[in-house]
Formats: sequence, C-alpha cells, structure tokens
Amino acid sequence: MKYAFAHRGGRGHGPDNVLPTFAEALSRGATALETDAWVTADGVVVLDHDGVHRAGTPSEVSITAVQRAELAAHIPTLADLYDACGTDFDLAIDIKGDGAGQSISDVATAHSAADRLWLFTPSSNRPNIVGAAHPGVTVRGRELRRDARAATLDRLRDDRSDFGNVRVPYWRCAAVEAAHARGMLAFAWDVQWSLAVHYCRSLGIDGIFSDHVRLLGKALQ
Repeated sequence: MKYAFAHRGGRGHGPDNVLPTFAEALSRGATALETDAWVTADGVVVLDHDGVHRAGTPSEVSITAVQRAELAAHIPTLADLYDACGTDFDLAIDIKGDGAGQSISDVATAHSAADRLWLFTPSSNRPNIVGAAHPGVTVRGRELRRDARAATLDRLRDDRSDFGNVRVPYWRCAAVEAAHARGMLAFAWDVQWSLAVHYCRSLGIDGIFSDHVRLLGKALQ
C-alpha cells in the first residue's frame, strides 16, 4: 500500500481540521492528510467539514456565503496548512461547493504542491480535473455490487478519474482488480481498526483513510 491519509488530520488525536491536529499527525509519522475544503464569499479556500458558519448569527449560514474574516479563528485556510506544515506530504481534499476544485488547485500550485494533491467529489458529480491534481470520486457501496460494478468503474475511467474511494466493507478483490484493470487506484475510507487494515492490504487496496495515525504506519509497512 502506498497511501495512508490521516482523516480530517487524524481526529483520533485532536479536533477535526485544525492546524495543531494536522501538525501532530505529521509529527507522529503520517505521510498524508485528508481534509474538506470550501471557498468563502471572498474567494479563500478554508478547511472545515460541515461548512456551516454559526458565530454571531441567528441561524446557520454556509461558509460559502460569508467572508474569511467572519469565520472562527480555528478554521484554517489551505494556504495556512501549507505555510504551517510544509508540502512534504500527500493531501486529499473532499471538495465542497461548486467550482471549489479550481481554487484549491490554484493554492496548491502556488505552493508547488499540486502533484501531491488528491481531489475527490461525491459519486453524483464528475471529478474536478484541474492542473496537476489527481481527480477521483467517492462511490456509494451499492455502486460496486457485482451487477453495477463494471458500469460504475467504466464511468469513472471515462471521466478520467485517477481513483475511486469507497467505504472499506464494500471493497472486494474483484472490484479492486477491476479498478486496476481500468488504470485507477482503489482507496478505502473509514479504516478504523487493525483488522480493516489487514483486509485492505489483502485486497491490494492502494490507499486508506483513517482517524488513527498509528494505523497508517501499519498500512504502509
């Protein structure tokens, strides 16, 4: 296995998507991070899972509708992440909001990090193919069932996806082999136990996402 991403920075050892958690994951030996990215109303790429702005408002407002300066101080920008942690790691980003892929790629390119950027979208969306980033799709489990597998993987290949990302229980050896035959990598998310790591390795999975940095090292051995 080549890739093992600390999900939301490694939420097993700290709060989601904040700079100290990202930095701690890297200090513990992680070689790849995962996060979620939105673009604010003034065009800044920020890292947050829910994408909801609550501070000082009577109701929830999307991050995309507010200025960067209005957001809570703990929410970092993508540029903040690169400035604080460098670029010597792979970074997978779940793209949130329409058109965010290009803005994310622009920031990574400005930091000479686009070649280690993995961008993925929900299954219903075509991947954002921008710059040197690796595009992919998060696929629903039922889309990898035997009767749907070929059509799903053909669609990803035709959309020029570099990888398919599926929750770990839905991968089977035949599905991994079919993805590889189409020139794509197989990524598994929600890998939270040692048995799940062993399962992924036995299938030939190329990359995993886990909350626990200790499992990432086992995956890469």
